[in-house]
Amino acid sequence: MSFILRAAFWLTVMAFLLPAAGYDSAPQAAGMAGFANAAYVEGRPSAESDIGATEALTLAARSAQDVMGFCGRNPDICEKSHAVIGHVLRQTVHYGGQALVWLTDKAREQQQDSGEAAGHQAAIRPDAPSFSMTGA
Repeated sequence: MSFILRAAFWLTVMAFLLPAAGYDSAPQAAGMAGFANAAYVEGRPSAESDIGATEALTLAARSAQDVMGFCGRNPDICEKSHAVIGHVLRQTVHYGGQALVWLTDKAREQQQDSGEAAGHQAAIRPDAPSFSMTGA
């Protein structure tokens, strides 16, 4: 899962940093597959549709400020969200702890079972014959 997230992140960064292709941003009629595809336009797109790196960074910073100010504009939503997150955390800790105890007990039982089985095999196995190195 982390591989998919990392790959999506880096593909997004690469798509953002690559030079802009000449695509028309006007809506087009749906294609044969039922999807609206951007039509490729020969030549360079208009200068007003291009954004530079500084403008993109400015837009990203403004978006981050807007996201950080969400709780200031909607305190009731943030309060309920904090309650939900707290509940989920408590449930995760509780049931995760129970799962960990259960897994530990199962591993301990399996280890004891394999130890007992090895003990039984050792008791059943005949002793190895002893060879003497002296000439008889």
